[in-house]
Amino acid sequence: MIAEIGLAALAFAFAASIYSILVSIYGEIQQSSGAMISGRNAALATLPLLLIAMLALLVALVTEQYQLSYVWNVSNPQTPIFYRITALWGSQKGSLLFWCFTTSLFTFGAIVFNWRSERHLMPYAIAVMMATQAFFIGITLILENPFARWWVDAITGDAFESILIPSNAIIPDALRLAESAKGLSPLLRHFGMIIHPPMLYLGFVGFLVPFAFAIAALASGDLSTNWIKASRRWSLISWVFLSLGLILGGRWAYDVLGWGGYWGWDPVENAAFLPWLVGTAFIHSVMIQQKRGMLKVWNMVLVIGTFSAVIFGTFATRSGVISSVHSFARSSVGFPMLTFWGAMTLIGAVLTFHRWRRGELRDEHEFAGLLSREMLFVLNNIIFMALTIAIFWGSFGAPITSELFFGTEITLGKDYFMGVTPPLFAALYILMGIAPLAAWSSTSIKRLGKALLIPSILTVITLLLLMVIAPSYSDPVRFNLAGSDSGFFLPAQAVAAFSYAIILLAGFVAIYETYRGTAARVRARNESWLKATITLFGRNQRRYGGYLVHLGIVIIGIGVIGSTLFQYQTRRTLDLGETTTVQNYQLRFDDFQQGAAADGRFINRATLSLSQNNRIIATIQPRVDEYPQMGMMIAGAHSTAARDFYVLLDDFDETGNSVSFAIYINPLINLVWWGGIVLVFGTLIAAWPKEVLPAHLRGAKQKMSGTNDVE
Repeated sequence: MIAEIGLAALAFAFAASIYSILVSIYGEIQQSSGAMISGRNAALATLPLLLIAMLALLVALVTEQYQLSYVWNVSNPQTPIFYRITALWGSQKGSLLFWCFTTSLFTFGAIVFNWRSERHLMPYAIAVMMATQAFFIGITLILENPFARWWVDAITGDAFESILIPSNAIIPDALRLAESAKGLSPLLRHFGMIIHPPMLYLGFVGFLVPFAFAIAALASGDLSTNWIKASRRWSLISWVFLSLGLILGGRWAYDVLGWGGYWGWDPVENAAFLPWLVGTAFIHSVMIQQKRGMLKVWNMVLVIGTFSAVIFGTFATRSGVISSVHSFARSSVGFPMLTFWGAMTLIGAVLTFHRWRRGELRDEHEFAGLLSREMLFVLNNIIFMALTIAIFWGSFGAPITSELFFGTEITLGKDYFMGVTPPLFAALYILMGIAPLAAWSSTSIKRLGKALLIPSILTVITLLLLMVIAPSYSDPVRFNLAGSDSGFFLPAQAVAAFSYAIILLAGFVAIYETYRGTAARVRARNESWLKATITLFGRNQRRYGGYLVHLGIVIIGIGVIGSTLFQYQTRRTLDLGETTTVQNYQLRFDDFQQGAAADGRFINRATLSLSQNNRIIATIQPRVDEYPQMGMMIAGAHSTAARDFYVLLDDFDETGNSVSFAIYINPLINLVWWGGIVLVFGTLIAAWPKEVLPAHLRGAKQKMSGTNDVE
């Protein structure tokens, strides 16, 4: 019965999506209010229908209905209840259903919050959102249906999957199905990986809303900033979910994949990173259109490019076109998804070209100078797009091109990415420090230099302190030229000094500008510093929330530089009771235990004592969990603000008396995770609805003496 309920709800949601598309477009063309409302109601109805379908699958997972092939594939009787619930998105079919539900959730929110204010844009926007939803429901319903069941041919005895009840088939034995059930992939039994996919899906799906409003603006001819106002908050919400998904994915890789790092330039990692890059450029760029009426064509290109990157990333992950620990198995959704990606991108490009040729996307102002905020934002966009192109080429362009035209697959690895991306990231941090200080239209070098004086002094002082306390490192850093064999070497300390300098400058600009705004309120209104700060953030959320986001990215950058340039690696083989010295730490091998766990794992765990200055500071327990499908290396770590002492159980004999450990000391790595928290907090401030704020924080923006209006 559960399968029938889920299948029926999914089918009705598909029908409602198709109906909504047709009626919404008809209503707009005929200017029929009744048809528009009918299309809206059909779109809203897909949310409860998809919720029913998702809950049906969830009930099947929790109640162990192994006759459903999806339940059989992602759980077994030993799977804990928590992992049965999260198995909802643990494989292709369930995750596509969850994707459909999140699409309906964003669509529902966009309709409810924008129906009155943007009524003229809504029919086309609904049609675009429903077209996307209908496509994903369609491939879930037809190609990757999570409600397909196991059947046994009554004549041959062969087992097979079918969505409907086939003729000459019998229900398989429930006990045998339970005994043979596969269980959830061991790689997904980690908190980071449990939360990582939903965050990415929410980030991916959320960018559908600004794309839909942009297409609605192009189709309707309303090319004012209304589509930006309608979609700005949705863009920020999507961006923060995508950011959180990337950070959690890094944490999962750090804890589970057993290589001591958090970002390996894996193609699927990069597929999620590409829409983040284009989306970040878009979020910055639309501010210029709102403030100065400029970059209208470019903003359309960016919002279409962001959604295009989302669909391409989804195609790359789910089609099996690339091999990755992150990707799903090869499936039949590849060609339909590639076709949908091409169609949606082409529609956006054609509409943009049409409006541009008619002169309806003409900019209202010209660029005034190189140091104007508009020009600096354009440079920021150019760098973001250069990063996007470079990463796309290394991840997909070169491998696919070489296979198509030369019959061999060329894989560009870490050396390529570390050769082309660091200079571009450095340029981004430089602009992050300069652009907030520049004025609209034009800025003199003298004024910019004066604004940079205090942040520069703070940067130099902090840099000197960092260089004193930073770990010594004698090995030079190699920089390859665009992934080639040729390159050059620089001392790690010199690379770190330059990197820290530009990153710190961006951070101190954000801090100092916030301080100036607060100090101005304190002087002008005699408020307390706490009240002045809260009021400042409440009255200009975008500016000061943006500064917090910049500060989060600065903290992440410091963590990345420290953990990349100064990571220490070694491998030690210890006998039971033996002690080894690793830099200024002492590590003693105390115990080795083996045994079966209740969930079907066989655990191999070592216990080590970590000491410093002859005092035990931590007990570390790296382990290897052996599942029927595979083994997993789970690190043991002692974390502080300064570094992680990170240990992997690398190899061991049958007795456990002699064990090899891979040991890493990762300086400042926790700043990567802490910076992510600051980034999320800043984005929430920037996106928070003013209607929810207390009355005294909702007034019009005021220019305070000594501050620079960013909007």
